Amino acid sequence: MRVFDFATHGSYWVALLPEVILSLAAMVILMRDAFVRTGTASGGDGGDGRMSVDSLVTLYSIAGALIASLWLSDASGPPDAMIALDGFRVAADVILLGGGLLVVSLSRDYLSREGLRSPEFHALTLMALVGMMVLVAARDLILLFVGLELMSISVYVLTGFVRNNPRSSEASLKYFIVGAFASAFVVYGIALLYGATGTTRLATAAEMIAAGPAAGGGLLLVAGIGLFLIGFAFKIAAVPFHMWAPDAYEGAPTPVTSLMATGVKAAAFIALLRVLTVDLGGAADVWRSAVWWLAILTMIVPNLVALAQEDVKRMLAYSSVAHAGYLLVGVVAASELGRSASLFYLAAYTVVTAGSFAIVFHVAGKGDRNQRVRDYRGLGWRRPLLGAGLFIFLLSLAGFPPTAGFVGKLYLLRAAVDAGETALAVTLVLTSLIAYYYYLRVVWKMYFEPAPEDARTPAPSKPGFNLVIGTCVALILLAGLFPGRIIDRARNALADPQPGDVAARISNPPAP
Repeated sequence: MRVFDFATHGSYWVALLPEVILSLAAMVILMRDAFVRTGTASGGDGGDGRMSVDSLVTLYSIAGALIASLWLSDASGPPDAMIALDGFRVAADVILLGGGLLVVSLSRDYLSREGLRSPEFHALTLMALVGMMVLVAARDLILLFVGLELMSISVYVLTGFVRNNPRSSEASLKYFIVGAFASAFVVYGIALLYGATGTTRLATAAEMIAAGPAAGGGLLLVAGIGLFLIGFAFKIAAVPFHMWAPDAYEGAPTPVTSLMATGVKAAAFIALLRVLTVDLGGAADVWRSAVWWLAILTMIVPNLVALAQEDVKRMLAYSSVAHAGYLLVGVVAASELGRSASLFYLAAYTVVTAGSFAIVFHVAGKGDRNQRVRDYRGLGWRRPLLGAGLFIFLLSLAGFPPTAGFVGKLYLLRAAVDAGETALAVTLVLTSLIAYYYYLRVVWKMYFEPAPEDARTPAPSKPGFNLVIGTCVALILLAGLFPGRIIDRARNALADPQPGDVAARISNPPAP
């Protein structure tokens, strides 16, 4: 039974209810900070509990948005609506909001440790999440660009949030310059796609493309898809458009690095996955070869460069780039299995990356001083639970059973083989073997090299931190041991005809 029929009741604010909740929470936090001026100017707790209130408002609003997204899973909407109401959007929202909950849960300790102001951080995080969710829900190219820019601008500011840290300011500036360059490609590609199809609605554009090259604009269509793909390749940090990622990840505050590696990458990738494989599926001959080469390069190059990295955050940055290559395999497959495998892998990657950066933040200490690989020597014996958690996260990133990372790669391999992309499947396996070295090198340092005499043991972790790490470990192991139900749910979410799915709409035309 449908709880809400968007085609009949047609209020956009209802379709955007999760985003409305997050936006109102961000405004409440900013207004509260404007009128409540107690405590220290540095933004610590200051004895007034303001940071706790900001954190609680943020966490409750994200949880409320998650509940609203699940409520909308039974909603329906017209195929040409500007906002999607389907299983694909709900699955994307669960990934983004789940990652947001993990990042915000861990950010409070970081802000308190570094003496940073809480209200602006939480408000910007909420607005970044709003942009991500609008991006994955958009069925109109203009709305898609609005979501992309809202997400990007919020994260630019968050990257340079530690204003007295030169590395943070440099990372923010580099990210902003490259991000603006990428946005220019996206908006120019949108303009050309409009010229080719005469519309910004993705469902209508899909019909025009399905009608043939003459109706689809020919050269304009090819150029529009090419520029659009280049812009999103920057956003997901695909090779050779990845040069900003290592510097931005290294210089940003660790919670922001986690948000960039999980939320930003997931939102941009889900939007690209949907637009290419669903709306532009009729033009697969135009984009498939380009995405194929992007996938090959993005799997090979960062895995080789990561071998020489001594900074853990920088190593994880190159690892994040490599995982974008694995995810592009699902895009090239352009099948229901490829889409469901990509969503499963994105969900697993979001959890494991959030957990990994949480431990990196805890080990680094104030000012992120201890983030070299050598700083992890003996960690497994000095802090057994912390070391065990990082060990499991690294195994999942590498693709060892019985973790979710292994299952995700297995399904991506199956999707590639079923689509006849044997070369991609072989490259995925070989590059995963290369990645074993730099992941297991950290494990070797933790368990097989003694800590130096002057090594500083990380401070005891707080109950909230332990709860988040434990939750991440449990999710990774459960998804690795019992993946069937999750994969089935992903397939069911993608089984219904998607707005703009040309084949489904031709075989099941809407009633007049």
